[in-house]
Amino acid sequence: MAADWQLRVYEQQRLVHTLEGSGSIELGRQTVGEPAPFGEIRDSSVRRLIIARFDEDSVSRKHVRLDPLPNDQVRVTNLSSKLPVFVSGNMEVAPAKVVETSLPTVLTIGNRTIRMQPIAPLPEENSPPLLSLIQATIPPLATPRIREIDSKPSTAMGMETDQLFRWLQAAMGVLQGVAGSREFFPRAARAVVDLVGLDSGRVLLLDEGNWRVQAVEYLPGEQSSPDWLPSRQVLSNLMAQKRTFWIGAQGNADRAQSLIGMDAVVAAPILNAAGEVIGALYGDRKQVSAHGASSPITRLQASLVELLAGAVAAGLACMEQEQAAVRARVQFEQFFTPELSRQLEAEPDLLRGRDCAITVLFCDIRHFSRYSERLGPAKTVEWISDVLGELSECVLAHKGVLVDYMGDELMAMWGAPAEQPDQARQAASAALDMMALIPKLCERWEATLGGPMGFGVGVNSGIARVGNMGTERKFKYGPLGNTVNVASRVQGATKYLKAPLLITRETQARLGADFLARRICQVRVVNIKEPMALYELSPAGRKGWGELTRGYESALERFERRDHEGAMRQLFQLLNDHPDDGPALVLLSRVIAHRDADPAAFDPVWELPGK
Repeated sequence: MAADWQLRVYEQQRLVHTLEGSGSIELGRQTVGEPAPFGEIRDSSVRRLIIARFDEDSVSRKHVRLDPLPNDQVRVTNLSSKLPVFVSGNMEVAPAKVVETSLPTVLTIGNRTIRMQPIAPLPEENSPPLLSLIQATIPPLATPRIREIDSKPSTAMGMETDQLFRWLQAAMGVLQGVAGSREFFPRAARAVVDLVGLDSGRVLLLDEGNWRVQAVEYLPGEQSSPDWLPSRQVLSNLMAQKRTFWIGAQGNADRAQSLIGMDAVVAAPILNAAGEVIGALYGDRKQVSAHGASSPITRLQASLVELLAGAVAAGLACMEQEQAAVRARVQFEQFFTPELSRQLEAEPDLLRGRDCAITVLFCDIRHFSRYSERLGPAKTVEWISDVLGELSECVLAHKGVLVDYMGDELMAMWGAPAEQPDQARQAASAALDMMALIPKLCERWEATLGGPMGFGVGVNSGIARVGNMGTERKFKYGPLGNTVNVASRVQGATKYLKAPLLITRETQARLGADFLARRICQVRVVNIKEPMALYELSPAGRKGWGELTRGYESALERFERRDHEGAMRQLFQLLNDHPDDGPALVLLSRVIAHRDADPAAFDPVWELPGK
């Protein structure tokens, strides 16, 4: 018995199962002892298709029954006691309810989409012949195959050179229409009418399994018919074989006579770059029309329709490429500088995961919790957006990558995806620019906040694994590894050491003498075993910096040699001249704490109490 319908099951717009059959069918969830999706169960009552696993509670065991009716209708019965079924996208069929609808129809059950469509019957013996070009249509942007042609085209094809030239001009016109809009749709439809000599030409695109007319053009004197429908036979074969098909071929007198009063039809597939059918260029001609009797469609004319369809496919592919490039640039420019975004468009392989020498920066906004409680949600968002926007500009101005915003914290990176020999200098410059923002932001927000603002910035350099750490749905380019963890802990250490901008020895070693830095101490941070040497970075031209650096580092060396008395004297003298120096106050408290402690327990490495 021939099949009457076809079921196509989709998950996340991906075809996962196709089934053909006749009569009624039930769809539902797997239960104990039943096959996995998409197994079938046949019993004396009705055919059953498993579309979901037993643990998917969005699908009932018996969810829906489909009963085909005459004239391409179907009865949809919701068998579930609690879950709905959606028909044609938005019509809800409540539990235990029944609706009748036309085929093809689309059902939504849980996270699956099921399309039920009729299968076109085979042509009868006295129906017009269905012919096709020998080779399948070539996808756009693919390398074309060389087809065999007659060495004397003007004789074999009955075609003058100027006519061939006009046909090629028409195809080029379709492609040129891609430049700004979908103008190539009506151009292609017009070319089917003017050059192939058909009564009408249409561009059809597939929309969830339905053919939608995107453009239509008519021969002068012809009018649209309100009940016009494309040939199901032609389009079904076009879909299945991805070839150009037509009805109404030039043949013997008897065959031509049998076509009088019937439509001649030609359709060429429009493919995407993956070779999937996404539409058709469609033309038809009445054998007897207002313009008199006309000749059937020839193979040469069908070839021209395929040429024009290929131009439409190439146009759509070019538009998709342009749109993808725009989407990529918009996406990239959220994280990268415009220059780097353009480089990534040209070299997308740079985003693949790989080990890189990088420099990572973390910047934390001080007192965020206190101020956000005072401001409330709306004002907090306004404040934090303003501040993070200013900080982001510092990163991009120094050729960095914005990796992430984590509440009140910003993360940035240098050295990937493109190599940066001066990455540490760029990161340090960005960090100094961030600190320089504080007076301006305080002036802007201090009255609203009810207090001053401040930042804590930590910077570290080293090797990390860098790539897209997100998913296909959400892009997140960034680094992973110990280098990142250390940078985060360095930012946390700024709170304990009373120094707002700290860098590691690995970063300091990559800076030149034009960057002012003093060694603060060695620390051991949470979850990282190895101690690290930290340096405070200071803006150029800071008054008294040389004296402060020499005095502090001398006191630190005395402390590390257990010369606590000498370290205390030097720190008291230093604080007399620089009473607000946070690191000197912290070091003095450590010296006093160790002066009377057990010398055997002395460790110059400070184990920080938290992150």
